Amino acid sequence: MAIVVNMPRERSNFTIRDTNVRDAAAVAEVVDAAFEPLRTIYQPTRQTIERQAIHRNHRNRLIGEADGRMAGTVQYDVHPDRLHAMGLAIHPDYQRMGLARLLLQSIEDRARLTGRPLVVLNTIEETGNVPIFEKLGFQVVSRVVATWCVSTLHSAVHDVTLQRNVS
Repeated sequence: MAIVVNMPRERSNFTIRDTNVRDAAAVAEVVDAAFEPLRTIYQPTRQTIERQAIHRNHRNRLIGEADGRMAGTVQYDVHPDRLHAMGLAIHPDYQRMGLARLLLQSIEDRARLTGRPLVVLNTIEETGNVPIFEKLGFQVVSRVVATWCVSTLHSAVHDVTLQRNVS
């Protein structure tokens, strides 16, 4: 059961770290809280949810903490030419405080350290998140109809791929 805590909208000191096995419940809580408002726009298909569950424990994950509490998380896959960020989730109590930027900067740092020139991510256009990622320096490289999710509001939603050169 999730406990809702309304925090003041002031900047927090965030700590970024790698995940560990004890984080599973808190990660689920943060992801559920962060994505819940978006579920009116799109929902992953059952096949997508099953595929994500298979791969969930094989991906790298970063955690953002503030005030002794998990505030956000992001997964990433390592490819020969890039790091692919996915599932960026910031708990609503900590949104608009710069945590998403810090988590993505941490992924960018890892890309640089491992000689990978790009960080890539995807978002659903109809969520309104494309301009946010563009402000963080990402550029749109493709836009396709998302076949891995459905929407009750739109006849189709669009999967936008963005990338940022970090070399």
